[in-house]
Amino acid sequence: MYYPGPGDFNWALDTATALMQGKDPYAFEPSSLKVPYPLPVALFGAPFIALPKPLAAAIFFGASSGLLAYGILRSGEPWRLAVFASFPYIYALMFAQWSPLIAASWFFPALAPLLVLVKPNIALPVALNRLTRRGVAFAGGVLLVSLLIYPSWPWRWLEMTGEYAQIIPLLTLPFGPALALALVRWQDERARLLVAMSALPFRGVYDLVALWLVPRSLHQAFLLVMLSWSAPLFDFGIGLQVRPAWSVPLLFLPALAFLLFDAWDERRCRAHSNAQQ
Repeated sequence: MYYPGPGDFNWALDTATALMQGKDPYAFEPSSLKVPYPLPVALFGAPFIALPKPLAAAIFFGASSGLLAYGILRSGEPWRLAVFASFPYIYALMFAQWSPLIAASWFFPALAPLLVLVKPNIALPVALNRLTRRGVAFAGGVLLVSLLIYPSWPWRWLEMTGEYAQIIPLLTLPFGPALALALVRWQDERARLLVAMSALPFRGVYDLVALWLVPRSLHQAFLLVMLSWSAPLFDFGIGLQVRPAWSVPLLFLPALAFLLFDAWDERRCRAHSNAQQ
């Protein structure tokens, strides 16, 4: 049995440990599957470095999931809890990924800009719709402190991201370009989220938990859950692959269909209401 240990939270722990020991956290050879995180990730790892790594990762992921669940319930949309049955969430659980915390920042906007400093390609679509002065100010302070500690880290980090294995949904043929249709609903924050997620790179399906912010009903959320398991159930190797092109027709396009259906339904309801007046 494969045991992923602390998963991706290991980057937070190792970066914090290296800084506290006066070492360079970027002193290693990167590869396609070994790409470091930005330096501010150490902020999340520092409180846990005295704990065994698996326990630290379990606490981090449990707290992230709890915050997401609380945010969903506080929003008055409990059906969104369906996300916890999705394949992206279970996959994220296996590797202690950041996507549940990033999705939680939709409900707690002060977190969103800070998470951009940790995993920018995944957190930016949420943050662009959830900018607050408090969140931007806090993230700016963290960035400033990180530059004081290690002034050249942004350049060191960027130099090591060249081998990042990625997929950009919008550029994935033949289905990806259709995602640009979400622009017709640009005034809808869910459409802006989908467009940004489509235009920015991600590596694995575990990065896609935020897609469950797009559905607007229980039926839509559970349909997306069922579709998320269709590829892994037929071939688990397909589900765990890096650069999962199958996610575009099975996850992104249905999310787009939800947006377009909601737009059509809203126009139909307005027309019906006007006809009755």
